[in-house]
Amino acid sequence: MKLNRLLFTTAILSAVSVQSQTTPKKNQLEFSVGNNFGYLKNLEFAPVAMYEYEGLVYKLNYTHTSKKENLFEVKMDYLSSELKTDKLSNLNTDYAKAGLGFSYLKQIYNKDKFAVYLGLQSQTNISIYRNPNTSSFNNEDYYTLHQEFGIAGRLSYQLNDKQYLSSKLTLPAALLRVTNAEGKFYALDNYQSILWNIEYGYKLSNHFEVKAAYNFNYARLQVPSAYRELQHQLNLGINYKF
Repeated sequence: MKLNRLLFTTAILSAVSVQSQTTPKKNQLEFSVGNNFGYLKNLEFAPVAMYEYEGLVYKLNYTHTSKKENLFEVKMDYLSSELKTDKLSNLNTDYAKAGLGFSYLKQIYNKDKFAVYLGLQSQTNISIYRNPNTSSFNNEDYYTLHQEFGIAGRLSYQLNDKQYLSSKLTLPAALLRVTNAEGKFYALDNYQSILWNIEYGYKLSNHFEVKAAYNFNYARLQVPSAYRELQHQLNLGINYKF
């Protein structure tokens, strides 16, 4: 009797373990660290043709996959660096930028390990430029808040059981820009931007995978106080699926 109970319990635990391993994980939490290098022009802040900057960028992302294989994504990132110019050294300034993005992507195609998603995205970026005459960030600093609304698309391809490639393109259609001086709404005739990401993932286990990614961000605002920003990012991260 005891042997039968032991065998029955072992069989139940084995079945539960197998089901847990084969059931697709619907949630994914990702942490990554990378190197960011870019160029920035903001004539409203300083009369510099172009700043250069480089620094570490930290990312924390969450993705939920619905029963219909649609994606809900939340992405956060933070960058701290120094804006440098070869014009005058006293024009250099500390720079911090934090971003928060939400996107909902509907799967519109899935065949032969290839999937296509299309949807909407909202992206918020807050940038702070430290006053060169102070030693820390304070209420006298110059800041900008960019709230973008646009469309996004994702392509994914499963190379094999352990490897995949994925690429996401976002094209903002409208921008709400708030600074120390003013707040205005801009459409495509004044504001153009592109956010592109490509990543490679390798599955370590049923719950963990590692990822390498490249991100390209470009934004141009055609106003009297001209604004341009270009970013390149190389990231390495780990994903936890549950």
